[in-house]
Amino acid sequence: MSDLDTRTAPRRRFWLIVGSALILAFAVLSVVAVVRGSWTGEHVDGSGTSTATPAATAPLPEAQAPYSRIDDVTLTVPEEARFATGSFWGQPGEIYLVTMDLQSMKPEGSGGRSMYLGVTLSCSPQAGGPGISVGGTQNMLTGETTGYANQGLVTVPEGGAIDCSIKVSAPYGDVASNGTTFAIDATWRAESVDGEAVAADEEQLPRTLAAEDDGAVVLTAQLPLAPGDRTVRGLASLHLTTCTGVNGSREDGRAWCTERSLDESGSTVQVELRTDVLDADGEVCETLGTETTQPDSIDIYRHHRLLSLDVAEEVPAQRCGPTVRVTARVFNDGPAPLVVHRSNSSLVVVGL
Repeated sequence: MSDLDTRTAPRRRFWLIVGSALILAFAVLSVVAVVRGSWTGEHVDGSGTSTATPAATAPLPEAQAPYSRIDDVTLTVPEEARFATGSFWGQPGEIYLVTMDLQSMKPEGSGGRSMYLGVTLSCSPQAGGPGISVGGTQNMLTGETTGYANQGLVTVPEGGAIDCSIKVSAPYGDVASNGTTFAIDATWRAESVDGEAVAADEEQLPRTLAAEDDGAVVLTAQLPLAPGDRTVRGLASLHLTTCTGVNGSREDGRAWCTERSLDESGSTVQVELRTDVLDADGEVCETLGTETTQPDSIDIYRHHRLLSLDVAEEVPAQRCGPTVRVTARVFNDGPAPLVVHRSNSSLVVVGL
């Protein structure tokens, strides 16, 4: 090697080291910039200029309304079960209408004339606050499909999950239907109410209606009409028992049937739901519609009954008043008195 090569070699090594260091530093800075952009929601383009981009919204832990659960279960007397379990996310300040529809049947060939089944839909906000517990009790007759429909309103003060499920109960073992296995199908649905909604106050219940009662008003709800309301929906469920026995119609720690009023033939019943518009003075200025159930016989074998109506009435563009009123009325043709229970009776009115 010449003296010239000896003198220039260290210089080349120096510049080689400096160049490598610069390349390494540039690579490190590039990685930091990209990582910083991914953390802050920024996008770094090829020129090194950063532009803010919207941060990604974290997904909600539960599904949002409208949400529904469809499920089925098989029960053997005496037995209880909870099924159709599900959760949906409640937004703060929102009102949710939750409805239930369940059907079952006492099988042909099973013991006894009828079989008791109690049903409860429960919805509870995980963060606390009022939920709903609605359903009904009925004696199902052999070979006849029996339906249960009920509803309620749920609100949450802050966002959080709302847990719902259905409990079914055939708890009595000392009955002719002991050992009977039967199927139950059910669905519940939660939907957000865009407008206003109100539930009736059931404090005037329970009450006993005499035979030949000419249409007693049992539940009433009034809803202020919003400018955008085009339809009013009314949903009513009435939990009824007939006076075929003294102890079969108990609530609030007392019997609502007297010994001298009993009649094993029971009651023939109709439920009416009427929707009226009220003027500024609270007087009826227009009737939007009236719906009535078919006559329903509640004898000693059936005894319990849950009768429901779900109606939607169109609101005219030119209204005669600012408020709508929905009224649930019961007609009892007898011969036995009829008890309208507070437990599991409900009336909900929604503006759409």
